[in-house]
Amino acid sequence: MNTFYLVRHGQKQPMIGEPELTELGHQQAEKTGLYLRQFPVQRIFTSPSRRTLQTATHIAEHLQVPVETHTHLRERANWGDDPLQSFSEFLEMWHESSQNRHLQPAVGDSSFAAGQRMEEVMKQLQQTDVPDLHVVLVTHGGIIGDFLRNIFGDERLEQILKGMDQLHSYKISECSITTIKMDNETPTLHTLAFTGHLTTT
Repeated sequence: MNTFYLVRHGQKQPMIGEPELTELGHQQAEKTGLYLRQFPVQRIFTSPSRRTLQTATHIAEHLQVPVETHTHLRERANWGDDPLQSFSEFLEMWHESSQNRHLQPAVGDSSFAAGQRMEEVMKQLQQTDVPDLHVVLVTHGGIIGDFLRNIFGDERLEQILKGMDQLHSYKISECSITTIKMDNETPTLHTLAFTGHLTTT
């Protein structure tokens, strides 16, 4: 049984391109690292984006585990991938590709393809000989949602959410932790966008 902690980056600066974390984002990442110390994490992977690297660095300092980058963990698309695209145009593109999950948008990947990338990372790690592997994947809210929709399907995911008293909402908040346990090739969702660790002082 391997365990994957899918962590969205902390709050980012509201800007185009490669935004850094806000002061709150740094605090969120610190609290996430403190919380994850209770688990026997052996590896930390992160998207190459600045905001995820900064988040992963805070977590790694508390876990004493080196950070490894993996391009498969990058977001489906980012505002600024097309420098001529306005923010409203980016949001319209994002919404359309979320509805039509196989649609190839003007920039980035389809929702389905992004979810597949994260699944590939986890499958690769499943093939290691380390028993009871615990891995932190620091990535983005969009691709976490894409992965969950691929693995469980929208209908099954809705049923899981009701059982977790989260109804129809699976918003992936900043520095939330979604925990997936993998028994061979069978995934189980243990926590979805957990943020309880961020409310501590």
